[in-house]
Amino acid sequence: MDATQVLDQLAFQERLPVEAIRVADADRTSAVPIFVRAIEQYLSGNVAPSVQDSLFFVFHLLGSWREKSAYRPLAKLLRRPGDDIDAIFGGAVSETSHRVMAAVFDGDPAPLYEVILDPEADEFIRARMCEVIAMATLRGEMPRAEAVRFLRACYSELNPKEDCFVWHGWQSTIALLGLVELKPLVEQAFARGSVSRGWLAFEDFEEDLQLGIDDPTELPRRAGDEYTLFGDTIEEMSTWACFSPKAPKIKERADSSRDGWPRLSGPAINPYKDVGRNDPCPCGSGQEIQEMLPCG
Repeated sequence: MDATQVLDQLAFQERLPVEAIRVADADRTSAVPIFVRAIEQYLSGNVAPSVQDSLFFVFHLLGSWREKSAYRPLAKLLRRPGDDIDAIFGGAVSETSHRVMAAVFDGDPAPLYEVILDPEADEFIRARMCEVIAMATLRGEMPRAEAVRFLRACYSELNPKEDCFVWHGWQSTIALLGLVELKPLVEQAFARGSVSRGWLAFEDFEEDLQLGIDDPTELPRRAGDEYTLFGDTIEEMSTWACFSPKAPKIKERADSSRDGWPRLSGPAINPYKDVGRNDPCPCGSGQEIQEMLPCG
């Protein structure tokens, strides 16, 4: 099975495509350019449906491989409209997108900024890309002063100013980095309604900020795997509930709906297409996708 055939095999998602993933792992040199080209073809609108259906695993494999050449194409992919994001990833992308993008980060935060500042991009992904800034800064891959500059500018430049989850990611990043100098801006953001009290209270932010001040190196341990780089694809996904032999078949998931979240029309191939942002995370933690909380 060559890399092109692997791409086709990754489109079949009734169960975790272990063999195809292992073949790709064994020949990354051949797989990487084919995978990156598949993303670029999708972005140009010139791609077969089977290739689109493989992008979920392509995304995670490139993160697992720490493939920095994929950083910019993946950032562009994450700026696609919400319907496109749901078609490829479903709401589950908010659980892993930050870990993948931190893994492929090449030292230039500009592509992350473009996602975060794009009001047309998915608000949950925008929030997660803010947290990539925290992860990169704490790993020493981004100057702290640059992170402070950008997060300060976001107070004025992020849109919309209300009812957008990107603000949750913004305040979370400030807390994770222990940026006490930006606390007044966060307080003002709460006061004007940018950070919804339905997500958390300002007192919660203050507690998180103090944790970041006391010991920012505790971040990976404090939240389990939430802020670690995405690891081995098979190892990571083999425990996900959606890949369990007892999991509902794709057709059953496609016909079901929870909390009134609309389902996509047409045949369901990606097992995450039918996971809405109010549904439980497919990893099996039982948490709702919309909560943006650590799984486990």
